[in-house]
Amino acid sequence: MKKLLTLTFLILLIACGAQESPSEEVVDESITTSEEYVLPDADVYLTITDSIGIELGDSNYVFGAVGGVSISPEGDIAVLDLQKSCISLFSPEGEFIERIGRQGSGPGEFQFPQGMAFFPDGGLVVSDAMGGKLIYFNSDLEYESDLAGFFPAPPGTISGLEGGAIVGMKPDFDQNEEGMFMGFTIARWEKDQAEPTVVYHSSMSPFDPADLSSIQEDLVFFGTGPDDCVFTTPLTSDEYIFTLWSSEGEEISIVTNDDFERIAKTQEEIDLEAEIVNNRMIQGGMPPAMANWKPDPYRQAIVGFGVDGQGRLWVTKGTSETPSFDVYSADGLDLLFTAALDAGERASTWAVVVEEDRFLAFDADPELYPQVFVGDLPE
Repeated sequence: MKKLLTLTFLILLIACGAQESPSEEVVDESITTSEEYVLPDADVYLTITDSIGIELGDSNYVFGAVGGVSISPEGDIAVLDLQKSCISLFSPEGEFIERIGRQGSGPGEFQFPQGMAFFPDGGLVVSDAMGGKLIYFNSDLEYESDLAGFFPAPPGTISGLEGGAIVGMKPDFDQNEEGMFMGFTIARWEKDQAEPTVVYHSSMSPFDPADLSSIQEDLVFFGTGPDDCVFTTPLTSDEYIFTLWSSEGEEISIVTNDDFERIAKTQEEIDLEAEIVNNRMIQGGMPPAMANWKPDPYRQAIVGFGVDGQGRLWVTKGTSETPSFDVYSADGLDLLFTAALDAGERASTWAVVVEEDRFLAFDADPELYPQVFVGDLPE
């Protein structure tokens, strides 16, 4: 019962894959200027109760660049550090426990870790984009094995299932007499198998190396829930829609919101998004001249999923200035309540992960220094 694709994971996938430029569209400048921050309307507000990370001092608490967070089956907090190429593990109270992995190409080492996931029955898997493999750790978080054989790269955003299987999002690439094509597949992989056993979504579009925004429409967010079901939603600002799939890949339901209204981004949002994505692509090894992300001028309808310990589905909306959520029953059919993170304007670029009875949040591009924020979920 794990999660999702966050904004930062998406950026890392783009660094190893590609994107598409939005169609040219005239946006009313009157709605793209910055405004005073307004807390989104919601039934419930989430508040921060603790944080992990300092600017200077004990190196165990100084992060280089946070690329992902998760909660272990034991309740410990894991932080994926892109700059240090390791995972730092902390107790539920924020005390440092151990560091998993380091920069390198040896057993249990990472060249460029882009995603991680705990298995509900113990163990951890890490996706190493540069190494082209998945790296497995046992329930004691000791190195166990590697799995290579993915083309052009392993699934970058991953969610762990019982028994060692994963659901992940993998970039795809093909070149033939008709040209170059690139896209993404969301699928299930059994442990130690490089070929997927179930495909939930797959798309491929013409790819122009001179325009790495060329397949943005193929990008999809996903999450996993009870009974290994899968949620998917396209990266779109046009409509609010997500699909629920059974673990075997059968479509169960499609959820829409007819009251959805598109919200234009401010120019500051557009500039910041371009800066963050382009910087992350360059950090991922892309030549600077090719890092040319062109943001959609409108905010995305849905930007992530999370499932808490009560089986409630948290759908992260992208239309508000700070993270806000529609919280559904496990099948996605009943809207239970809405929620928003009450952390002020600083949370506008935060990614939020919902797991068990807590949420974790981090900023992909902090103004000060990297931190992980912790808070409780409503009962």
